[in-house]
Amino acid sequence: MKVIQHFYSAETKWIDVLVKTLGGTIEGNFLIADNEIYCGRHYILEMEERIWGIVIDISYRDNLLLEYINKKNNFIGLYFYLTDKDVNFILDNESTILGKTDCNLIVIDGALDTRYAVTQGTEVYVICIFIDKELLQEFVEKIPRLKLASKDIFDEEKNTIISMGRMGIESIDLIRDFKKIPYDNALFELYFRALSYNLIGHFLERLLTQKIIISKVIEDDVKSILASKVYLLENVDEVFPGVEFLAHQAFMSASKYKKLFTKITGLSPGAFFYSNKLQRAKELLETGGLTVSEVADKLNYTNISYLAKRFNNKYGIFPKEYQSFL
Repeated sequence: MKVIQHFYSAETKWIDVLVKTLGGTIEGNFLIADNEIYCGRHYILEMEERIWGIVIDISYRDNLLLEYINKKNNFIGLYFYLTDKDVNFILDNESTILGKTDCNLIVIDGALDTRYAVTQGTEVYVICIFIDKELLQEFVEKIPRLKLASKDIFDEEKNTIISMGRMGIESIDLIRDFKKIPYDNALFELYFRALSYNLIGHFLERLLTQKIIISKVIEDDVKSILASKVYLLENVDEVFPGVEFLAHQAFMSASKYKKLFTKITGLSPGAFFYSNKLQRAKELLETGGLTVSEVADKLNYTNISYLAKRFNNKYGIFPKEYQSFL
């Protein structure tokens, strides 16, 4: 697998970095390529002195490990994925899938280097926004409910900003609408500016509804949590193994494990496990090969009623009704 390294910071002139590492031709704010590495285009825009935005709309022609090595840690990266293809966010041998049901939004501190593994033929559509931490802190402090926590959130000794989860439907709709705009539209830059600031706004709105966890994170911590996620997904048919067991596997105390898992995934270990168990139940019902009772047995639910209640709470319909609808 070919390894491509990008070295960058919040002040990086991105179009120069990308053309140096990936190749292509610069046409204004576009980097267009049709080479042995990839085909497609990047659109790069410095929206103001401390905010960069990038549209990535490409197809890879080789198996690649993309490494983003940060020269400075004075920024936050927001990555919005709108793709049906698998992209692996990877640390050593641990990874999480981007772009499908597991994760389509990564918020990551410049203090952490990132790696992505892509296979030949992978097509990606990503909106990337890089924001200087001081500027983001200014945004946060304009929100009364977040102002008091702002100092701790941006304290590099106490906290590393990181989250891997699902973007809201409002953000997905905005990106889908933007994707329809032709690249040669005279107002393309204006539309992209509007999209980027709206996505930043939606991110800040989500902070209001989420529990903010102040915690320092290192790459080994992220690796351990990704490994734990993989374990839970591979054993979703079984009963929840418990936080103590999972923490022991991750070589952490139970309190640290639960805090970091929630910080990185946006869900507690139990909530993550049971959410994916219900997703698995939905998939099994869709096959039509199992009854609701058989699905409950297969997934180790204590009884059908418990499955039905949980399923209805998540999807707004009971399993038997859902199966009949199908």
